[in-house]
Amino acid sequence: MRSRAVTLRAIAFLSAAAGVYYGIVGARAGQEQARQAQPAKTLSCLGKFATHEEADDFLRTARIVKSRRISAGVTGSQKLTLEKDGRQESGIFKTIDERNPGITSLPTGPELDFKDSWKFEVGAYEMDKLLGLNMIPPTVDRFYENKQGSLQLWINDCISEEERSKRNLTPPDPTGWGGQILKQRVFDNLIYDIDRNSGNILISANWEMILIDHSRSFKNSSALKTPKDLTFFSRSLMEAFGKLDEKRIRDHAGKFLTVYEIRAVLQRRDKILALFKKVANNPDAVYP
Repeated sequence: MRSRAVTLRAIAFLSAAAGVYYGIVGARAGQEQARQAQPAKTLSCLGKFATHEEADDFLRTARIVKSRRISAGVTGSQKLTLEKDGRQESGIFKTIDERNPGITSLPTGPELDFKDSWKFEVGAYEMDKLLGLNMIPPTVDRFYENKQGSLQLWINDCISEEERSKRNLTPPDPTGWGGQILKQRVFDNLIYDIDRNSGNILISANWEMILIDHSRSFKNSSALKTPKDLTFFSRSLMEAFGKLDEKRIRDHAGKFLTVYEIRAVLQRRDKILALFKKVANNPDAVYP
């Protein structure tokens, strides 16, 4: 009991530092039994689809009936309306594929070996599935108007972390939300996302985190982007990290990531696992 309490306090402390008030919420045994008796709910990242496979198939095969340019962002994206068997859904289509091995000036400062590619949107989704993270909406590669790009399911009924902060909204399960923040930080270090911000962290109606905009990820570097953020770890996520290998990543994302990008992911994975092993027996630093 003491171990669990200390872990929850650790997560609460981190969440408070992010500007969200977190309390410790305990669940009674009867409430837990009732929750387990209910049918499994659909993941927020899947929208109204029941499975990843169902959503992926729809995105690949549905007829595109409408498109419009999206003004927000810098990737020249389009919002597409798709229809199949009387069902309509929306998706965001990106074709950007820019790479500069030199120095690129960004609002955040100079960036060496800058890459901004639709391929990384699909690669990040495949990594999300491999890890069982369930935070990235279904994303596939598809041709539209003679251009190949990524097509990602548009998730409705969400607010951004930026909006949550402005409205000073507090999650109903502070501990659970804190755990999602920690997983997001670990994942962003794994794929080396240089563009994470409060505008591309979405929050569903039931407070599940949804991550979008991964076109500026997968840097060819073995270094971690923000190792100082990695002080708390999900044991189940670290177990999933341990199961990654080059073949598994290549089988799932080899169409979208080069062998160098895949090996850089594994090098960063090893560094994350090394940090985890240092605190694996510390109840302050590990949660389920």
